[in-house]
Formats: sequence, structure tokens, C-alpha cells
Amino acid sequence: MKKIIPVLLAMIISLVLPAFAGCGNAGDAGGNGASQSVAPAIESAVAFYTEVWAAFDDDQKFSCVGGDAQHSTEGPGQFLLTEDNKENFKSLILVTDELYDMLEDDVATLQHMMNTNTFSSAVARLKDPAKASEFAEAYKTAIQGQHWMCGFPDKVVVISVGNYVVMAYGLEDNIDNLAAACSAVEAQSTVLVDAPAVAE
Repeated sequence: MKKIIPVLLAMIISLVLPAFAGCGNAGDAGGNGASQSVAPAIESAVAFYTEVWAAFDDDQKFSCVGGDAQHSTEGPGQFLLTEDNKENFKSLILVTDELYDMLEDDVATLQHMMNTNTFSSAVARLKDPAKASEFAEAYKTAIQGQHWMCGFPDKVVVISVGNYVVMAYGLEDNIDNLAAACSAVEAQSTVLVDAPAVAE
């Protein structure tokens, strides 16, 4: 009888241990948050765009201004979507009323100081992040439908980053540098639109 007990214990242990090991691995198959994609944690449009602008190489930067009249700065600045600022924002970033209504009041802008067609951009939080692709296509249409008076921008881009979109039009190098800087700051940046600013 004494010889049988150790044998039975060994059998029970050999059956129970794999079950515990299986429990430990179950989280890695999908139950563990570490294996799942986590949305970028962005403090604000201004905070994110400030990081992105800092990620530009020195020789890629240009004289610029950002923000609305109350928050004007040499770099990305807060642009409040107030009733007083609405038309200014629409004419600067070239958004339609429909696009404007899709945005939360969490916006940062940055433009070339001498010519907005060289570079004009905004980072904005969407009211409904699920509509990022819809926003991107509508913005591309809005840009390509412009009648340019003072020089032609080369490209339009819209990038999705968590609950935010980055929208810009301007010279090709500036737009490409923006996309690269967004990816450098946040790996989950997704280019939704990268197209000519003038419809072919």
C-alpha cells in the first residue's frame, strides 16, 4: 500500500500541472491586455502636435505659426472652435461645414508663416473616431475642389491617430515629413489619404 500511494500522487500531479500551465498561457492568446492593441493615449491635440513638430529634423522645419488669434505661437498652437473662430478655421484649413461639425473642440494648427499653400495643417479630435475614413475622403474632396489663387499645393494628407486626425495640404516634402514625424511619435499612425491636392 505504501508503494501505491506515491505512484498515485505522481499520476495526479502529472495530470493537474498541465492544466495550471494552460491557465497561465490563456491570457497570452487574447485574454491578456499586453497582447492586444492599445489605442494611443493622447493628452490633447496641442500636446501631440508639439511632439510631432519636435520630431521634424532641423533642416525640415520652416518659419511657422500656429493657433488662433488668442493662442498664436511659433509652433503648433491651440485653435478654439468658437463661433467667432469658425470661419477663420474653415478658410485656413479648408474644411466644409460638414467636416467642421465632425470635430471636437480639441484642435491644434500649424501653418507656413509666408504661404499657407506651402503648408497648412491641423490636428483635431473627432466626435466619432469610427468616421475617420469618411472624414478623410471628404477632406480630400474638399481640398481637390479648391480654386487655388496663389500657388498650388502638391499634396493632401489625412492621418488617423487614435481618436484624432491629422489633416494637411502643402508641398510634397513638407507633407511627407509630417507623415514620417507622426509615425515616429506614434507607431499606430495610419495614413488614410495621401493624394494630389489638385484632382487629375
